[in-house]
Amino acid sequence: MGSKFSKNGCFHFPTMDKRNLDTLKDYLCNYNPPGSYGDCINILLVGMVGAGKSSLINTFLSALDPQGVTMTCVPTGMNPRSLTKELRYYRAGNLKFWDTAGWNALEHNDQTIRVLQMILEGRIPKGTNLHSFNPESDVANYSIIPENVIHGVTFIFNIDTTDLISEDKMKVFQEIQMIVAEKHVHRVVIGTKFETLGIPEKHNVRVYEYEPLQRKFQNLAERTGMDRRSMFVVSNQWKGGHIEMIQCILALYVLDNMVRNIDRLLKAVQ
Repeated sequence: MGSKFSKNGCFHFPTMDKRNLDTLKDYLCNYNPPGSYGDCINILLVGMVGAGKSSLINTFLSALDPQGVTMTCVPTGMNPRSLTKELRYYRAGNLKFWDTAGWNALEHNDQTIRVLQMILEGRIPKGTNLHSFNPESDVANYSIIPENVIHGVTFIFNIDTTDLISEDKMKVFQEIQMIVAEKHVHRVVIGTKFETLGIPEKHNVRVYEYEPLQRKFQNLAERTGMDRRSMFVVSNQWKGGHIEMIQCILALYVLDNMVRNIDRLLKAVQ
């Protein structure tokens, strides 16, 4: 029986110390988009209902807070507003995180695809109820809002339940991620709830070397068509009023990857 920890197939090696934490936070908190793109870059979170999109935004906001204070700006859990229906964003510095309805929540797959296209293009205003939104009748009424155009997408999966997603639903996801790719929008996968794989908390410093996680990512890569190198994990579990260093670094590590790649893409098309 092999070791639970192995560097085989591991693509990420974040340094888990305060120096790296300060470096990541300094870059992200002081990031400015290229001149012609306004004062913010927009990151859209896409996932099934219950995947952890709203909790992830709270984690990002907590990790970006100068003091690491845990944020609960986005309704989660038993809060009656936790089931996201509207298109919303939450801002930290020059980063805007867009929360939206689960991609399996809309009634028809074609509607899901078209709504996503319009969100990517910045055509749907903040606060729009996506459950009652009709992209076919409303498309002509919504022009592009430049400050709402999406620059990066994070696909969120509950790492504990990825194997249970039906083939039909996964085919819809494959269509979704291809649309994002065709728009030349940078995209990554973030796995939440990796704690359910049984990794001891004290070993989270080496989470990417953990073989059960590597197997999950391999399976997800095969089913989604996405590169394993674009797959990351973030913990949404907190203790007390401050986010712990390792959780903070895991969150900032993926954000750093996204922002640097988005920045390169924006500069390339200027």
